Amino acid sequence: MKSHSTKIFMAAVVFVSVLSSCNKTEENKEVYIDSYVNSIFNRAGVPVYAVMHTAYSFTKLTSVTVTGASGVPVKLTDSSSGGYSFYTPVADSSSYTTTVPAPESFTYNTIYESGETIAKVDATIPKSLIPPQQLSAVKNATDIVLSWKPVPNVEAYKIRIYSEDSGSTTTKSLIYDSDFLSPKDATSDLSVPFSLTSMSQYLSTNVYFEVSAFIFEQDQDTFHAVSTATIKKYFGN
Repeated sequence: MKSHSTKIFMAAVVFVSVLSSCNKTEENKEVYIDSYVNSIFNRAGVPVYAVMHTAYSFTKLTSVTVTGASGVPVKLTDSSSGGYSFYTPVADSSSYTTTVPAPESFTYNTIYESGETIAKVDATIPKSLIPPQQLSAVKNATDIVLSWKPVPNVEAYKIRIYSEDSGSTTTKSLIYDSDFLSPKDATSDLSVPFSLTSMSQYLSTNVYFEVSAFIFEQDQDTFHAVSTATIKKYFGN
């Protein structure tokens, strides 16, 4: 199992992408925060869990730190060095645990560019998801078919596809980002075809197929739980 950092980063990207469809305005000084349980497979193929944090504002921030029961503040990463969206620093799966984190309250301390500060609180609840299992991408005469087993209690899925940048095994480019997809039912396998025509320029490089599952909090912008599975494929064309 590879590309653990990509899997962890994806969950934050989903949340932060809310910004891209909105116009920033200095009049809105609200800070939007979210803490949720994220799960991935570790290198042994075992589901592991950690709490993730995200924050964004339409007014520029200089820093965001999050403090939980341990009392140790964690500084969030500025997603694009722009000062508007922040997320939990990307970590390896070794920092995750096989036990679902207990419910916990977290205080977000944010500093605006003006120097003004604000504190807000969010909490996790005892909800989690296992990552999508038996994820596969199979090439046939006309398509690449992405399939996986249903995730219990899921409310929606999301697919992302990355291509490995030329000459690099560490940098990847996002080439496909789906809308939220509704689950079929609790027992049926899911499959999504991608035409060879649309994928043709990526068949000679490594391609990463990523499926995430979600339990939403209040809407599709905030989560109780996210889980992600990724596979790397080379189709040799």
